[in-house]
Amino acid sequence: RQILEATPLLESFGNAKTVRNDNSSRFGKFVEIFLEDGLICGAITSQYLLEKSRVVFQVGGEGVPGFAPPPAAIPAPARSSAPQAKSERNYHIFYEMLAGLPAQQRQRYCLQGAETYYYLNQGGNCEIPGKDDAEDFHRLLNIMEVLGFSVEEQNSIFRILSSVLHLGNVYFEKYETDCQEVATVVSATEIRTVAELLQVSPEGLQKAITFKVTETLREKIFTPLTVESAVDARDAIAKTLYSLLFGWLTDRINKLVYPRQEALSIAILDIYGFEDLNFNSFEQLCINYANEYLQFFFNKIVFQEEQEEYLREQIEWKEIPFSDNQPCIDLISQKPYGILRILDDQSCFPQATDHTFLQKCHYHHGTNLLYTKPKMPLPEFTIKHYAGKVTYQVHKFLDKNYDQVRQDVLDLFISSRTKVVANLFFGHAQVMARQRSLVRRSSTRTRRYKAPTVAARFQQSLLDLVEKMERSGQAGRRGFSPSPPQEPGLFEADVVSSQLRYSGILETIRIRKEGFPIRIPFLVFIDRCLGAAGWVPPSHKVPSWAGGWLWWCPGGGRLGQGAHSVTIPQLFLKEQLYQALESKRARAHHLAALTLQRYARTFFIKKRFRSLRRKIVLLQSRARGYLARQRYRRMRHTLIKFRSLVHIYVNRRRYLKVSVACGCIPALYWQELTRREVVDVTHLEIPAELMGLLEAAAGEREVNAGCVVLVPPPALQPDSQLTLPLDINDYPMAKYVRGHFQEPAFGMLTTPLVAPLTRLDEELCHEALSIFQLILRFMGDPGLGGPQETLFGNYIVQKGLSAPGLRDELLAQAANQVWRNTNVNNEERGWLLLAACLSAFPPSATFDKYLLKFVSDYAFAGYKPVCQRKLMHAMARSQLGTAAARAYPPSLLEWTANRQQASMALDLHCFNGAGRRGAGGTAAGRVGPSLATLSPRGLAEGWRGWSVAMKAGAQWAELAGHDYVLDLVSDLE
Repeated sequence: RQILEATPLLESFGNAKTVRNDNSSRFGKFVEIFLEDGLICGAITSQYLLEKSRVVFQVGGEGVPGFAPPPAAIPAPARSSAPQAKSERNYHIFYEMLAGLPAQQRQRYCLQGAETYYYLNQGGNCEIPGKDDAEDFHRLLNIMEVLGFSVEEQNSIFRILSSVLHLGNVYFEKYETDCQEVATVVSATEIRTVAELLQVSPEGLQKAITFKVTETLREKIFTPLTVESAVDARDAIAKTLYSLLFGWLTDRINKLVYPRQEALSIAILDIYGFEDLNFNSFEQLCINYANEYLQFFFNKIVFQEEQEEYLREQIEWKEIPFSDNQPCIDLISQKPYGILRILDDQSCFPQATDHTFLQKCHYHHGTNLLYTKPKMPLPEFTIKHYAGKVTYQVHKFLDKNYDQVRQDVLDLFISSRTKVVANLFFGHAQVMARQRSLVRRSSTRTRRYKAPTVAARFQQSLLDLVEKMERSGQAGRRGFSPSPPQEPGLFEADVVSSQLRYSGILETIRIRKEGFPIRIPFLVFIDRCLGAAGWVPPSHKVPSWAGGWLWWCPGGGRLGQGAHSVTIPQLFLKEQLYQALESKRARAHHLAALTLQRYARTFFIKKRFRSLRRKIVLLQSRARGYLARQRYRRMRHTLIKFRSLVHIYVNRRRYLKVSVACGCIPALYWQELTRREVVDVTHLEIPAELMGLLEAAAGEREVNAGCVVLVPPPALQPDSQLTLPLDINDYPMAKYVRGHFQEPAFGMLTTPLVAPLTRLDEELCHEALSIFQLILRFMGDPGLGGPQETLFGNYIVQKGLSAPGLRDELLAQAANQVWRNTNVNNEERGWLLLAACLSAFPPSATFDKYLLKFVSDYAFAGYKPVCQRKLMHAMARSQLGTAAARAYPPSLLEWTANRQQASMALDLHCFNGAGRRGAGGTAAGRVGPSLATLSPRGLAEGWRGWSVAMKAGAQWAELAGHDYVLDLVSDLE
């Protein structure tokens, strides 16, 4: 990630907008990426010839024809030494910093908008469409964090960049002193700002750009500079600051990602292309010289070494002519009179000028066909490069080539209190000191140190680059511009064809077509091609049969014998034959791969099928076993249940027979009980507490039997005072069933309910289902009789008393079982249970009229008046608002009266000794019925002013007029 993040950082500091490209690389970059076990383990980046002049001015456009001469004079707000190209920009980092820095930091560095700085506003437009400088700056800050730049180092970088911008706004005025024109600084504020940013002396900085220091053995001589020289000194400091900062960034990245150990590497060269600008200066001469040398290197690799190898291998070959640019390289760099050599020599003479340099070039190369002198006396010369003629303006050639930092400037910035600035210039001073020492050691005699010029350093770095490229394999990629202007979707054939022609691509295509570009070692050819064809020769000795095989090979016959050449170590093939062999090899590999895939798929499908079949068989066996076990359990459970029922039935029959034979159960009574049974209900479960009570009642004699005297009564007659409601016919039972039953079904059931008849709360549903089983058992169990029957019925009634929400459900279940009951005895038991329930509690107001209508229409025999009277009394009491439900189930007297459909009578005794037997009727549960006995004594109707007391042994119980008398009897029982 650090290697990838380093690229945008270097692009921000080394790329700029030009006429042709919004992101043009203005330096050469050679990156070696080291690999260890197939993974990237480090990288080294080398940079060549940073275009330092762009820091102070931007030349007049890439590839735009024409010439713009340098200005003749420099006005007071001093301009740089070359014209500014419209629509060009300085390096991206300046604009990104101004757009992305927070306001507080911009104020700290005294920064304003980009249009206010001379180094940035020369192109007119400071923005690039589609580029967000602020966003790019924030991304640059993140990259610096990833690469380990501390906050202090980042601030130092921004200080240096800000100082470069402020230096560009330092301007001068000229004045004469001692008959000499000298420069003075007008913008002293900018000087102080730069000095504060770089932490140096303002006076020393001002002297460095307005005076030239000459050191003698005894003293230093300060010579004032002219305005033009002061501008050059100012620009030289700005370029030096930026160049040293760029080199420091490159070294810092290299230290971070430097490989820990030696490993294989892949080298990538990204270098500027050939340039022909409006104003071609020293930088363009170096760039074009580099491209000229690389083109020579390319020709040497592609053409020269290619043809030499054909001759060395004794292959019949007709040489292909190609454009050799060695004479152009010699013209520029050959000793002693190459153009760059003359420039270096002139740079050593204090009195030399650009004009003397140009005259020497004209003198030594005026007759060279590749060199052209201007027809007019202009400061320029023309060189015919491999890509065409380029005219160079010699203005400032010597100054740009010298490009040395004066010792007084070095001393000034080494004393900076900013650590990064001091280290930059201290490191530069050490490099210069090492160069001096190397020159002195290599020289046999003492001579003056000659500092290396820019041209010398560039030539040396170019030679080092070519040497690196020769040590490694080369794979070149050339980029072509489809059109001169910066417009998308435009393709100019003439421009592209000229680039193809002068770059040697057409000759490369020709030599590849006519030559043998494919070289395969013979043993590799046997393994690669013949092995793929399925034919293995008897031995690996060459040549007798190889040519014949290639002639016989499909495609070889069509191409002819000239398509190949066999030598001892290797085979030379033309592209067409090689493609034919590769096609056949690829076809063989394809068929082999298909066969392998087919067998592999078959194997995996068979394996998957066998596994799936085993799993299916296992699943089937487990499923069959599970189903068989389930079926066996159901059959066993059913059989056990059937056997238990049979045993119960047989044992009961045996018991009854034995009881009848012994006289314990009268035969006629048993027959009467068995006639009640519609279906066998003896298997229905009953609660354990009820079972215990039944077992206890079966073994004991009825305790209170003697307290009830049975007298044959006349049948009850309807009470004239109780009349049916006038709207009774509006309440049929079917209407209640439709409105309140969960299912619209009404009639006798022989099996337990699955859900309650009426809509109940969820917590009462289970209790309702168990009550229905008890009702079925009460109505159809032939074993219930006597005390057990009364006990069983009271248990059901008690359920209704304890749960008021179940009362309507209980009455509805009893009414459901007597409706359409085909067994008369069973139906009679149901009406008996319904009468007992009505004796204890009434139905709700919602249900009472429906139940009264049902009783009036369908009551069994004498149960009609009994149930009617109980219901109407209950309805009357509910209208008065008095409590309707009893506290205890019906007593033995009530059960007896209900069975016989008769009235009840109680012996009443007054405290004065008088006694009488009072008839209670069906409503004798309350104290009120004794009014018939007490009315002769003057008591008005009602329950106030009198009470009833009952003596139970030694205890007395006293009741109010609205209490149930028979609750005391039931409690006692």
